[in-house]
Amino acid sequence: MSQVEKCTRELVDAILVSTEYQDFLKIKEKVSRDPELRKKINAFRKHNFEVQNSAEVLDMYDEIDKMYREYEEFRKNILVDEFLKRELRVCRMIQQVGIELMSAVDLDTKEIAEGIPV
Repeated sequence: MSQVEKCTRELVDAILVSTEYQDFLKIKEKVSRDPELRKKINAFRKHNFEVQNSAEVLDMYDEIDKMYREYEEFRKNILVDEFLKRELRVCRMIQQVGIELMSAVDLDTKEIAEGIPV
C-alpha cells in the first residue's frame, strides 16, 4: 500500500470517528424513525442540490432565497434543522480537505482555468 493510500485510509477513519460525523449519524438515526419526515428532508436536499448545480443561468441569491422561503416552516422543525446543520458541518469538513489538497497540489491548470467562465 502506498503512503497516499495509507494516509487516505487514515483520513477516512478520522472523519468516521469525528464528532461532526458522529453527531450527524445520531440525528440521521432519529430522522430515519420517521419515513415521511425523511422523505421531506430528502426532497429539500434534492431541490437545494438542483438549484446549486443548475445548468441554467440563475440569479443564485434569488433562487436560494426563494427556496428557503418556500421551506421556512419546514425548517422550523427541530429534527430537520439539526439534521441539515449537522450534514452541513460534515460537508464543510470534507470540502476543507478538498480545498487544502487543491491548494497544495499544483496541476498547472491556471492557464486553462482563465478561459473557463465561472
